[in-house]
Amino acid sequence: MLRLAIATKQVDIAPYIALASKYQVGLEIQVFGYHPNLLDGEWKTLVKRYKRLLREFAGERALHGAFYDMSSASPDNRVQALVRARYLLSLQIAAELEARTVVFHANYLPFIRRPEYLHDWTCSQVEFWANLLQEAERFNLLIALENMWEPRPEIIANLLRQINSPWLGACLDVGHVHLYTDSTPLSGWIDQLQQWVVHCHINNHRGYYDEHLPLDAPEGVIDYQTVLPLLETLPRHPVVCLEMNHLEDLERSLRYLGR
Repeated sequence: MLRLAIATKQVDIAPYIALASKYQVGLEIQVFGYHPNLLDGEWKTLVKRYKRLLREFAGERALHGAFYDMSSASPDNRVQALVRARYLLSLQIAAELEARTVVFHANYLPFIRRPEYLHDWTCSQVEFWANLLQEAERFNLLIALENMWEPRPEIIANLLRQINSPWLGACLDVGHVHLYTDSTPLSGWIDQLQQWVVHCHINNHRGYYDEHLPLDAPEGVIDYQTVLPLLETLPRHPVVCLEMNHLEDLERSLRYLGR
């Protein structure tokens, strides 16, 4: 059976804790990723509130870190310093909320058409994450790199292979695979990333926008009757997180999954 979770980007996480508890699934808190200005504001107040709300919550916990404009491979040292500061704070918040996994984006930019870009990007990423993983280990947190705009799975696979750390894995976003990939099917992504996948995001869309529709949306282009058996083959038995914008879509998808 899949290890399920639901995601929320809403500041008021109480209804999502209630839903996760009702269906006995985990929770991925995405609030600080979707509302990055909180990291310069009332994050401490929110963390105190969330710790109180989560006191009786028995499910697995994950946190989605900052991701807007986060370029961890930037050649600009000041940009990298900002990204590192945001990521360190994300790790601190995750530790305080007793999360096990923190999701970050790799943020490869496929529209940069320089022959040396992939090589330079990979070298910079290896250095950045190798340094940050020391802090992840200190917090006892597993970092999962999520595919976003990467057109091919080997972009992330090569990065993870070079770093080769037990504190770094992959977050496989099924919706992103069907939206941003070149011609590699989901089975190809799983073949190349399977040894690293520790977390997954699942939702549906109509093939044009990252809409986060329910799994069984009739207009959706992703056939989860095909996808779910593929996810069940992943050797590390990742948390499979439902990522939708509305509470009712999450519950609908949980029922679709037989919960």
